[in-house]
Amino acid sequence: MLSLIYDKIGFNMKNIWPYLFLVILSCKAYSQINLVPNFSFEQYSICPNAADQIQYAVGWSKYSIAASTPDYYNACATATSMGVPKSDFINQNDHRNCSAYAALIIWGATVNDREHIGVQLTQPLVIGQKYFLSFYTVMTESYFSGTYYGMPSNNIGLRLSTVSYNPSTPIPFNNFAHLNSSSVINDSVNWTRVTGSIIADSAYKYVILGNFFDDANTITLPYSCGSCLDAQCYYLYDDVCVSTDSLLANGGIDAMLCTVSVPEINESDKIKVFPNPSNDFITISFQAFKGKELILTDMFGKIFYSEKTNNQGPVTLNVSSYPSGMYFLKIIDQNGAQVGSKKINKL
Repeated sequence: MLSLIYDKIGFNMKNIWPYLFLVILSCKAYSQINLVPNFSFEQYSICPNAADQIQYAVGWSKYSIAASTPDYYNACATATSMGVPKSDFINQNDHRNCSAYAALIIWGATVNDREHIGVQLTQPLVIGQKYFLSFYTVMTESYFSGTYYGMPSNNIGLRLSTVSYNPSTPIPFNNFAHLNSSSVINDSVNWTRVTGSIIADSAYKYVILGNFFDDANTITLPYSCGSCLDAQCYYLYDDVCVSTDSLLANGGIDAMLCTVSVPEINESDKIKVFPNPSNDFITISFQAFKGKELILTDMFGKIFYSEKTNNQGPVTLNVSSYPSGMYFLKIIDQNGAQVGSKKINKL
């Protein structure tokens, strides 16, 4: 191929190498894509202040029954509520110096007690394509009313799905996961990376976390101490990855910057975005628009649009060329302060 290029256009190797470098760099950047939005749970809409608030982690929601209470921890919260690393329930070092993670009951004393959460991938999987999956987890002790709850377990896992679930239609678990730890994880200090790969047999659109095996197929061990009650297995999740890049799923994600949280400010009710979601044009209106700067970023902070407005009227943006997924609109005043924000879903 190189000789063909040389013959056709007269390039020598010195001229070709810069082009090859750009091609390689572009391929590398393209391959290092994590299809899991808000993969480290950093993005939040509201700072958590109690248990059962996983919906405050942008994009994530409860996929288990209504009585389940998957938890969300974030450093924006206090040490007496859902803070990181110290909270009212646990004291666990945060991972990669980031400031958030999710927590699920993997096994409970009542029959098949499980918690599951899920999020829509930024794009469906391609049937026949190889994907690399990974997540980090750590066993943790929860402390409540003078008693420690914590037991080691296996089957901390991940499953892909073509459909979403909710408390009214919870995910069925039938002893299958696309990725899980078959061995018991009993380390409560160091995070364990669980990793594997699949060949996509469906156009999966969602990733789900939790234990998908029933009691008969789940191993639990006693966690004895003077004030321990062996009533549940409680694990944290962080840095969830679904990618075609094996390096990203096998530790490369550690080098990725933590996603900066973008909460919606109280002024958000004054921002009108329509239609939302959209696949082509969106119109943005905001009280006292003149002199403000509009910035539109994706989940990873990449700026797709930035402009200062000089009028009071609505602004229309063409987002048809933007990749599908969640975007964040920020409105900045003349002093550089953020006075409003809004989440926008690009179809």
